[in-house]
Amino acid sequence: MTRFLIADDHPLYREALVHVLGRAFDGARCTEVASLDEALAAVSAADEPFDVVLLDLFLPGAEGFSGLTAVRARAPDTPVVIVSASERGEAVRQAMLIGAAGYLPKSSTSAITEQAIRLVLSGGCYLPRQAMAEDPPVVAAVSGGGGVSAVDAAAASASLTRRQTMVLEKLAEGLSNKEIARALDITEITVKAHISAILRKFGVTTRAQAIVAANRALAVSER
Repeated sequence: MTRFLIADDHPLYREALVHVLGRAFDGARCTEVASLDEALAAVSAADEPFDVVLLDLFLPGAEGFSGLTAVRARAPDTPVVIVSASERGEAVRQAMLIGAAGYLPKSSTSAITEQAIRLVLSGGCYLPRQAMAEDPPVVAAVSGGGGVSAVDAAAASASLTRRQTMVLEKLAEGLSNKEIARALDITEITVKAHISAILRKFGVTTRAQAIVAANRALAVSER
């Protein structure tokens, strides 16, 4: 079962997302909220972490990117996808720098919406094609605003312990913390500790950025 939190103050858009997610993911469980306070309360009250939070950039109670910052602080391991009517490159770039796992324009088709969510669930980042084409710095934001260089990434990768390397490999496969814990026969708390160490060593703030950095390190090792 995939758990989604849909935070948007437009009932029709929430209904459309519930329909798309329910059709795309068997047993999808969608929680709907209409304000930032409700979103934060839902995150805090959840028995298990949401797999993805879909957050309206202009959600009532939020100013600018304060909603994204607040949700990320409350649930740092949960990927947050911004949904917005704005497709400006600056907005996309700022969202990615703060740590969003994706930016989904509200004009997106149901097929693109499904594709974007699947990409995020697999550990990737979704960016609207138009934003990447019109504003190249957006791409840099995905890797941490420029991120670590390939050489630095290789050094960071070499400093990982064997267990941290195994956790990073599972992250790249798109596994959740619970799935990683089960696969490696360790606790979720231990998984979170390893992920925090991995992010710190690579000098990044999100799981997706760590995967990008690891890929850079791999490119260096294969030269």
